[in-house]
Amino acid sequence: MRGIVLKVHLCLGLAAGLFLVILGLTGGVMAFEGDIDHWLHPGFWYVTEGRAIPEGELIARIERQFVPARVAAVQLSQRRNLAQGMQLTDRSIVTVNPYTGAVLGRRTGPTRTDLWLGTIHQIHLRLAKDGRAAWAPAGKVVVSCAGLVLFLMVPTGLVLWWRTKRTSIHWKASWFKVFFDAHQVIGIYAGLFLWIAAFTGMLIGFGSGEKAIYALTHSAPPRFARPPASTPVPGAAPIGVDSAIAVAQQAIPHAAVDVLLLPLNPKGAYQVILRVPEETSGSAHSSVVVDQFSGRALAVQNFLTGSEGYRWIRFNRSIHTGDFGGLAGHIVMSLSSLLLVAMVITGVTIWLK
Repeated sequence: MRGIVLKVHLCLGLAAGLFLVILGLTGGVMAFEGDIDHWLHPGFWYVTEGRAIPEGELIARIERQFVPARVAAVQLSQRRNLAQGMQLTDRSIVTVNPYTGAVLGRRTGPTRTDLWLGTIHQIHLRLAKDGRAAWAPAGKVVVSCAGLVLFLMVPTGLVLWWRTKRTSIHWKASWFKVFFDAHQVIGIYAGLFLWIAAFTGMLIGFGSGEKAIYALTHSAPPRFARPPASTPVPGAAPIGVDSAIAVAQQAIPHAAVDVLLLPLNPKGAYQVILRVPEETSGSAHSSVVVDQFSGRALAVQNFLTGSEGYRWIRFNRSIHTGDFGGLAGHIVMSLSSLLLVAMVITGVTIWLK
């Protein structure tokens, strides 16, 4: 039986080894996808905490400074040491210190970092530089199958490890013995995290995974309708952005503002994207649409009271990316992904010998 398990483990590893290396390298970077630009350009993002300026006043300052451009959207951070990102109608993005109103920098178009991270993201998902590439759908299937192989390799590796139960590397032994020990030690320490990453990745990659979640929870995917329009009132002054935020937070209590979409014409409405404390994924999925004249909430979408299946899908994604555990979760998922590369290298070396 052990011989059969060994053959299965070996064949699976050789068949998917190259793809697992790609997933490991790209996954190690993607775990910190939201932080890399902050680290590479600290002057563009990091601020010293202080007393926050009201959002309406902050937006007015930026619009006066960059007239005739207007602020179309605002990205607020849940971390108090990060600047706000404001997208202007001239397609540029400025970062603003929310405590002083100072502009830290301005960008137009994607940076090299954005392009680089976008390419890594698409390779991890579809083995393609661009998600619109002809082979992208096939690449997504290959990536999902590689995740299935990893899902099967972890338990077979545990069976093979059980005979020696090695938990340390004998560094003074021959190079082959070092590689053999390293393969077993890395496998036993990283195995659980790799198994979780493989399982959650399969649910993301295979379309049947989401369908199964909706079926098990007896729920349906959420419907994201076009935001309703404001009703123009001749001669009336629009409410301020701070009033719109107050209306949104009253509709969904205890939620933090994540994104603001501002009305740019009389029929436009404020769209306030909020994050409820129970949401662990990287992006927020609750929203309130506020009429810019009456201040009435036109539409409310609460992540907690919506589709249960969708909540599980987002939770699954947050585990896969490490968002569930914050910085510690990102470190664990990044390190596990890089250790997967070491597992493939040591495993192939053992097989060649």
